[in-house]
Amino acid sequence: AGITVWSCTPTTIDAHDRKRINTVLNSFGKTVFVEDENFIDMSTSISGSGPAYVFLLMEAMVDAGVHMGFSRETATTLVHHTLLGSTKFAMETGEHPAVLRNSVTSPAGTTASAIYELENGKFRTVIKDAIWACYRRSLEMGGQCSQVGPNRQTTPTMTTSSAVPGGMSGIDNGGGSGSGSGSHHPVEPPMGEMGVQSSFGNKVL
Repeated sequence: AGITVWSCTPTTIDAHDRKRINTVLNSFGKTVFVEDENFIDMSTSISGSGPAYVFLLMEAMVDAGVHMGFSRETATTLVHHTLLGSTKFAMETGEHPAVLRNSVTSPAGTTASAIYELENGKFRTVIKDAIWACYRRSLEMGGQCSQVGPNRQTTPTMTTSSAVPGGMSGIDNGGGSGSGSGSHHPVEPPMGEMGVQSSFGNKVL
């Protein structure tokens, strides 16, 4: 399972070929076609690099369980199924996440206490800043202006050319990183890029 966001050049790929491409991409997960290629970089920050965010949350939850006294195996099982069940429930109900969160948060209860700490630690802000940083870095790697988003001043776009042979102008199904000062948590530019083949798709992390 996974998701692929893709785009193409209408002048070189007709509706028939687009349908065939979509069929191939659907064979290994869900696909989302976007007319505007700019959404490719945006999707990198959410679904492309998203697995790393989830794994970090998973790691933190497992470590907390071990710290409390669970074996690592038991803590890992609890975390895996909690995340899996929560995701499936959200997909099946189609409810807004806030509604689902409120439905499992009793007044003055254990969950409310945990949510208080997360909100007090600016959990939402850190997540949003990370996603914006990833989007900016994706733009930089494509030779585009990365001065976008909160606390940024847009400057003229640098030269960019992201079309590739065959008319496919972009596919993002598994990679990207972020950069940019001015966010809640500034991210320093990486000293060097490490090419790692992602198990979530074709793009290099």
